[in-house]
Amino acid sequence: MKYFLPYWEDWVHKDFDPITESYAKTGFENSIFAHEILDKPIYDGILVSLGLFELKLKLIKENGLPKIRNSYNIREYLRLPTQFYIMGDCGAFTYINEKNPILDVEKAVYHYDSLGFDYGISVDHICSDVIILEDKSKINEFSFTEITQQKSGKFKIVLSEEEKEYRRKLSIENAYKFLKLSKNKSFIPVGAVQGYSIETYIDSAKQLIEQGYEYLAFGGLVPRKTEFISKLLDEINKEIDTTKIKVHLLGILRESLLEKMKEYNVYSFDSASYYRKSWLRATHNYLGIDTKWYSAIRVPQSQISRIRNKISSNISLSEMEKKENQILKLLRDFDKGHVKNIDAILEEVISYDKFFLRDSFNEEKFYNLYKETLESKIWKSCNCEICQSLGIDVIIFRGANRNKRRGFHNTFIFYQNILNKKENFMTLCNQK
Repeated sequence: MKYFLPYWEDWVHKDFDPITESYAKTGFENSIFAHEILDKPIYDGILVSLGLFELKLKLIKENGLPKIRNSYNIREYLRLPTQFYIMGDCGAFTYINEKNPILDVEKAVYHYDSLGFDYGISVDHICSDVIILEDKSKINEFSFTEITQQKSGKFKIVLSEEEKEYRRKLSIENAYKFLKLSKNKSFIPVGAVQGYSIETYIDSAKQLIEQGYEYLAFGGLVPRKTEFISKLLDEINKEIDTTKIKVHLLGILRESLLEKMKEYNVYSFDSASYYRKSWLRATHNYLGIDTKWYSAIRVPQSQISRIRNKISSNISLSEMEKKENQILKLLRDFDKGHVKNIDAILEEVISYDKFFLRDSFNEEKFYNLYKETLESKIWKSCNCEICQSLGIDVIIFRGANRNKRRGFHNTFIFYQNILNKKENFMTLCNQK
């Protein structure tokens, strides 16, 4: 089963120094990707959404061809070796609140082909139960069963079955057009399967197979409960010959379903879950080689303006910086074995954190979680390049360069030890 990591400009500065919090240059020319940092693979491929080029990284045209930064080819831009696959999707979640996709089929085919994707997913529209509208004038475009105005002024719309069926049929029509336009192109077309019930998902899949698709990507499943996805997998196994038709699950990583996915011959899936947990979770954001989650220790950067604005007025900025540097030194001295008293370290960490204005801060909870992390010294047991180079800084929650590297580490542990269950993994990781 192939694992793809969704990409959203997920690189770090290659010469980042955690001690001085510095790097030589701020731009992409100083970037390094996960597959360049780690010797062992952490994915089989990368999924790039065309929505990236609408929202975050604008494509430019040069010599009549689309260009990403200084590259005309997606693989060249990602500096991705040929053993990894590149899959493209249309970024349906970026226009989920629109009546129709903002991306047309011709444009998707053009970008997949000209940029050199290995696989391209057809243009679909998610059969969402709920959408959020900011513009009141657009409400009448939709068929809905309920509407609620939120405190923010936005409108929460519960779509009718008629509206969801419109999206499903539009996805099927787009898939048919996409397949015809993809003939003799450089990428393999993948049909996007949409639905709002198990029955409609299976019906959409069968229609796409009749059109000639040999690779299907089931979308819109991210907000679905695990029980729903499990039942859908059961029906896919009954109704689709997965020895002939490849199945991809878009955005889905539920550990409880991994064995069923393997048993039913699911070909591939993508998820950034383990990667993004490193900074999106309040706790449990470092995955140990024992596959247990540990909490990274928060030491906010007081010199960053958006963080500085959250500091209580009871302490000066200079005092904050002094405490901050003292805590970082204590943690690094602990890592070297020069400091033994964990409770004393944590008293400093918690007292520092209390100066930042938060809606709630449970001292006892974080104290116990941090203590568990420090007592385990779990980062010392991992032989991946990130843990070896950062040391204790890998479990310090502080800035994108650390947090994203920790996310790469988490994905490495998932891929090697949970997904593929490499034999002797613990032994290999402990080899110094």
